[in-house]
Amino acid sequence: MRERRIGLAVVVLALVVLATRHPSASVRIDTHIVGDPAPHSMQAAVDLGIAGVSLLWTWSGRQVADGR
Repeated sequence: MRERRIGLAVVVLALVVLATRHPSASVRIDTHIVGDPAPHSMQAAVDLGIAGVSLLWTWSGRQVADGR
């Protein structure tokens, strides 16, 4: 009976740890021209379970940057 209680406590503790929100960083690099209606973008996210990082990078194409 004691082992069952310990096992149940471990399962409950694991569920609480998984349910809590872990810290995450969000990084945005905006290098596009403000007037560009459709800038190129690249987005990546890495979640390691204890911490997460999200990266968004936008840039304008050569035609918009050259004024064409």
